[in-house]
Amino acid sequence: MYNGEVYSKPITKKSGFGTKSVPYTYEDAKENLLNDISSTRSMINKLSDSQRMPNEVILSLVVQPEFTAKSYYPASLFDNNGSEKFGIQEIGSRVWKPKNNGDRTSKMYFIRTTEGSLEKLESHLNSRTSSLTKGFVEDIRKISSLGLLDSDDQILGMSNDWTEGKLEAVLHPFAIDSKSSLTLFLEKISANGVDKKSIKYKRYHSGVTFVSFDGNRETLKSIAGYNPLRTIHPLKVRELPSVDRAFSATNGPKAPVFRKKSPIVVGVIDGGADISNPFLKNYIESEFSVSGNPIPSYVNHGTQVSGVVLYGALNKYKNTDVMIEPSISVKSFGVLSSDTNDPDLYEAIDAIEKLVPENRDISVYNLSLGPCGPILDDNISRFTYSCDLLSYEYGVLFCVAVGNDGEVAGYDRIQSPSDSVNCLAVGAYTKSGDKEIRAPYSCIGPGREGGKMKPDVSAFGGCDNYPIHLIGSADATKVLSAGTSFSSPIVASVAGRLIGESNGNISALIAKSLIIHSTTEKAKFHTNELGHGIINEDIDKIVNCVDKSYTVIYQGQLDAGKYVEFAIPWDETIDQGSTSFKWTLAILSDVDQLSSDDYTSSTIEVVFFANKNKYSFKNINNTLIPGESKLKKSETVDIDLNPERAELLTSLGWKKDNFPVTDSPKKQFVSESDLRSDLKWDTLDTRIISKKSNGLRNPSFHVHAIGRGSRLEVQIPVILITPFRFKVST
Repeated sequence: MYNGEVYSKPITKKSGFGTKSVPYTYEDAKENLLNDISSTRSMINKLSDSQRMPNEVILSLVVQPEFTAKSYYPASLFDNNGSEKFGIQEIGSRVWKPKNNGDRTSKMYFIRTTEGSLEKLESHLNSRTSSLTKGFVEDIRKISSLGLLDSDDQILGMSNDWTEGKLEAVLHPFAIDSKSSLTLFLEKISANGVDKKSIKYKRYHSGVTFVSFDGNRETLKSIAGYNPLRTIHPLKVRELPSVDRAFSATNGPKAPVFRKKSPIVVGVIDGGADISNPFLKNYIESEFSVSGNPIPSYVNHGTQVSGVVLYGALNKYKNTDVMIEPSISVKSFGVLSSDTNDPDLYEAIDAIEKLVPENRDISVYNLSLGPCGPILDDNISRFTYSCDLLSYEYGVLFCVAVGNDGEVAGYDRIQSPSDSVNCLAVGAYTKSGDKEIRAPYSCIGPGREGGKMKPDVSAFGGCDNYPIHLIGSADATKVLSAGTSFSSPIVASVAGRLIGESNGNISALIAKSLIIHSTTEKAKFHTNELGHGIINEDIDKIVNCVDKSYTVIYQGQLDAGKYVEFAIPWDETIDQGSTSFKWTLAILSDVDQLSSDDYTSSTIEVVFFANKNKYSFKNINNTLIPGESKLKKSETVDIDLNPERAELLTSLGWKKDNFPVTDSPKKQFVSESDLRSDLKWDTLDTRIISKKSNGLRNPSFHVHAIGRGSRLEVQIPVILITPFRFKVST
């Protein structure tokens, strides 16, 4: 059922939080901060002109571990919404792990300031306490330390045996010194042996700048401690499975008889495609999106990936079969060329950022390429950031292969850009006898903050013992291979069909939700190996409901801080057996590249109510109910079925809760680390609960849209998709 949002209505809730115990008095915290300001100013003055900007400086401000949640954001210290307080701007954050302090973590804010602003803050701290606002006093008490970032915390993911190669640096955004920060950095690396021809960079509208270049250990030494540098890490392009796993075989199925080309188009961003291939020629358009000439091995890879989008794995065909004509078509974009050695894929990313806005008729893209190496929690690559931004701004879905280093210890975590929080990260499964298992090479989760549940899904990718069959270069030939490169386009094909065949009722985000919602894996929970499960390639099984079940799709847009109640259509004559409620919620979130711990700007919280009329009453006056001998502290009452009991308790001074009894219990006061472990800030939430049918009355759920940090005061549009499935067993 589409348009489930007609069952919705806005609601208002009152928030209440417990008082957080602050470890320091204001006087102690003030003294600590004044000492930090003094020592930091001394360190700033010792920096050479080649290590810092002429006007602005980047500092790290660490808060006490108890104050990492968005509700404790120290807003009184920072300029925001155009108002200047001290001239200090928060420009990002990350998890802070103090050295030699066990597993205890905190939060580090990166702040941009000037020496004059530090003097202004220092002067304000020396004012009479009685003249200060309560918010300022409380924010100062949250601070653990202020200072310059240590150079060891700028260099990430560098193995001991690394000597030279491609590097990616991320520079903080500046205001006054915006031009100087990049110019000085480029001069600095050029003066230390970096070939200017190897340097590529991109600055986004947020001010964050990515720079890639060829460097070595000496290069790292020369830029370590450079104040505008946020992070630097190594880069290497992925090896494509068609190069090292594939082999040709004869006696494959024949190309289909051409009758028509489908208007449903899926984009394939790869090494190009051979449009003369008999399996492709009637069903593909192709353009080469970068300068230079195509690379033959990468064209072969792109050809095979395009074939998977059109036909899926050919294992289902007999050698004597004529293949079924595809129900979708492909537009291939070649982004790998002979012109450059491009392991950072910056030219490919430039091309993607251009082609997505120019092809608004394409809602789904397949990406079976990306930088090699596991994602790093404290760093977000340009490729990841770009995919998330394009998804958010243009509403497209990227289906991304997670990478093929799953058998390499220490390097088996998913690879960029499959960690994009708005994309579908696709792993590969293979077969062992009758059992479906993760293909050994398929990289595993978790993902990054905001998208921990990666991979999202798995599709068939084969293995050496049970390879995937791909199109060959001519009729009656095929290629046997294996890799996540070929599982990802299976998912892209399904997403494309869901959108294209729904006459506009299914968007890219709904398609993502439905694919995850309908996985065939029997496990109830996400795993780091197969994700939410194995994709159902039959879209009829995705969009149709089995007997005694139905699916509702709710979609809409919520502003941060708002609540909405969604009623669940229900027949109360169903009073036998049990009912299974499964929900999958997905949002498109704006992202902040400079806040690796707060990467997503928004999230949603969901509370499920099996009975809208069942409330808890609290005996706040310790009143004994007439005729009863035992003193009760609380009681749950269905106010619709038993209004007399509700009236009695109220007359005795019992207090009724503001909202019904929830079937989504959680702690009243929970630490931010616990919330993170419960995936609070993920862009996806999928859960299942079973209830006895006779206990269901007007079931519903409440959805709360949340923004955070410096974005808390801004009305953030949150796109919400909510597929539901209820199965009744009697």
